[in-house]
Amino acid sequence: MIWEIDERTQTIEGLDAQGRPDPAYAAALGLLDAPLGRRALAATIDAAIWVILLLPLIVGAMPLVLKLAAGSISAYGFLNHPDFLVAVITASASTLLVLAYLVVQLILHGVKGTTIGKAVTGIRSVNARTLERPRVGAVLLRFLIVGAAGVIPLLGPAFILVSPTFDPERRRRGLHDKATGVWLVDARRGLNPYDQKRMRVARKMVTALPAPGRAELPSLATPADPAAQPAYRPGSRVSAGVLGMARPHEPSGRPAVGLSLATPEPQPAPVRPGTPVLGGYRRSDPPAPAASAEPRAAEPSALAPADPPAPVARPVEPPAPPADPPAPQADPPTPEADPPAPAVPGSAVPTEQPAPIATFALRFDSGQDVPVSGPVLLGRNPDASEHPGAAAVALADDSRSLSKTHLLVRPVEGGLEIVDWRSTNGSGLIRGGTEYAVTAGTPVVTTDGDVIRLGDRVATVIRTSSDGTR
Repeated sequence: MIWEIDERTQTIEGLDAQGRPDPAYAAALGLLDAPLGRRALAATIDAAIWVILLLPLIVGAMPLVLKLAAGSISAYGFLNHPDFLVAVITASASTLLVLAYLVVQLILHGVKGTTIGKAVTGIRSVNARTLERPRVGAVLLRFLIVGAAGVIPLLGPAFILVSPTFDPERRRRGLHDKATGVWLVDARRGLNPYDQKRMRVARKMVTALPAPGRAELPSLATPADPAAQPAYRPGSRVSAGVLGMARPHEPSGRPAVGLSLATPEPQPAPVRPGTPVLGGYRRSDPPAPAASAEPRAAEPSALAPADPPAPVARPVEPPAPPADPPAPQADPPTPEADPPAPAVPGSAVPTEQPAPIATFALRFDSGQDVPVSGPVLLGRNPDASEHPGAAAVALADDSRSLSKTHLLVRPVEGGLEIVDWRSTNGSGLIRGGTEYAVTAGTPVVTTDGDVIRLGDRVATVIRTSSDGTR
């Protein structure tokens, strides 16, 4: 038979490079050091209980012992004194009660991190490195150090009591605490280190890696301001596939460059008879081509009148009434400075793509992403019979903290709506480092960056696009 020995060492979180406890890690979990006032109150309560248990010894046996010490009675008289039996019984009872009290206090302090006084004042003791129970041996050594300090009257106990104020880590740990690796925390205002479920969630929140973000891509949309220079112009690319480059043609089949033949040539507007001549030519006359280098010969009728002919005698006729004045002609349209380029057949024209629709998803502490485009039921083995149309997603749960049907998630405007489905261990919403309880059956709206707790599992609400990218 072969025995396998697990030689893996335990990984302790919250230690610096030198293996010392990091106060910043404990503060990130929500652990707070216990205030000195409540520490003194807890010690006073424990000492008061110890004195109460000593009352039978003080009242029943101490008077007779003082008489013996003062010489009022002899040893024979002490043993035969009528109150001797009562003194022995009360002393024995007090001794047994005090011993039982000390043992219970040591065990509670080592296993649960608390004593009667610390439980009343809301203080817990933990191991400063592991943030777990301090163990009985460390607590016993701490008690012996405090007791040994009493050998020097007044100065020894006073030095132990003042030492927490000189802690360089500002965690209020005295010499007896540092010698035994004990740290007293405030479980009333901060996180209770013995609440295992809360501690697991807090550790996951601190050690969880941030969700990787995608680099912002340049926009393909045309800027609203015509004078603005776009950051990305697909037309400037010369690679095939965006705006196709012209393919070489055969010399015989090379297309003509210029306006398309399908574009109609503008026709001159009709001119009524009697239209005056402007600039030596009528508007109906086509303009001279600009590319011609030779000057155009001036027509005699247009530039200057010819020699008048010889007068001929003709009968004089009465003048005809003047004709209607010609209607004013509209000025020819001014051509645009830059006419639009003709459309080349087969070329791809970039069109503005609609912006992706924002959706949301849940990113769990295990790295699993659950998109939420419709109602989703989460749990150990969710039953979708009560929610027709909802998608059931089973989650891995080693600690058995999830209910069979734990949480209902629905998409809403600007985030996700969660409803706790009467789960056993409940759900919570963590926003800004503060956890809010989610009442069963009450819808709660979450947004991007919120953290949802389901039992011992946590999930972060992330924003995605319609194509599934973040």
